[in-house]
Amino acid sequence: MKVVIVGAGAIGRLFGAMLGRGGNEVIFVEKDQEVGEAVNSHGIQLMEQGVTDRSVFITVDARATTDGASIKDCDLIVLAVKDYATSEAVGSIAHLASPDSPVLTIQTGLGNVETISRIVGSKSCLGGLTFQAAIAVSGSMVRHSGAGETLIGELDGRRTERVEKIQKVFEGSGLKTRIAANITGHIWEKVIIYSAIHPLTAILRIKNGQLTEKMESIALARRIIDEGKMVAQAYAVHLPDLDLYDLFLDLCHKTFENFSPMLQDLLHNRLTEIEGLNGAIFNMGKQKGVATPIHQTVTDLIHLLEKWGISHE
Repeated sequence: MKVVIVGAGAIGRLFGAMLGRGGNEVIFVEKDQEVGEAVNSHGIQLMEQGVTDRSVFITVDARATTDGASIKDCDLIVLAVKDYATSEAVGSIAHLASPDSPVLTIQTGLGNVETISRIVGSKSCLGGLTFQAAIAVSGSMVRHSGAGETLIGELDGRRTERVEKIQKVFEGSGLKTRIAANITGHIWEKVIIYSAIHPLTAILRIKNGQLTEKMESIALARRIIDEGKMVAQAYAVHLPDLDLYDLFLDLCHKTFENFSPMLQDLLHNRLTEIEGLNGAIFNMGKQKGVATPIHQTVTDLIHLLEKWGISHE
């Protein structure tokens, strides 16, 4: 399968490395010329935990371009950019998108599916999310910091030949993948859970697992989750799992030693994805008359940290 991956950040590199190792042709569309040159010169360098404590390094062939228009055809487009870059990113590869060459989002945040559908049409868009974890190290290197499931699905819930084909390709490349009949509900679940983990770890400057070590942080996370569930209910979104609180605890434990992407962004003076998480929940709640004061507060705090910065101390 010829796969175009838009965004060569941590998750983009991980998926590119795994898919390339699985025998697929991988092309990145990446705005950062330095990263693109590293990919073209060295491929994707994947660092994984071996059977022992030593890391295993694997180099996978791939190529990159800053100009999506230079790519003439593909079988699948994987969108792995930050939420705030979605519109521009999709515009750069819109000429490639069709029902036979769909755009699959694996981003974290609300509104991405709607943005993609508006630009290329809903029939050329697939919903998705991943619980894989990765850290971009340098150049074109990526460290696989946590194995997790990837979910994909048609927006209307049908089980189609194209999602089955993508699942087969992903599974054959070592990416555990499940077809979800309610992909919208799963996206909301992930957003609600991450809206508790990402901003709290960023504000407190702690690892994911440390959130579960203090009753005060657990209680605050629970209130954030409850607010998110109320907004989902207001939009008649069916959440597939009964207890998001248990999912929150499980994810914190599975990624105990990880620093959240939001904390990493702040430490490197980058914009965060707060508007696709807590900001989106607050704004959507406001439209339905559902108050989400904690989401509003943490959104404001993260924006202040974006402006003021945080030290590495």
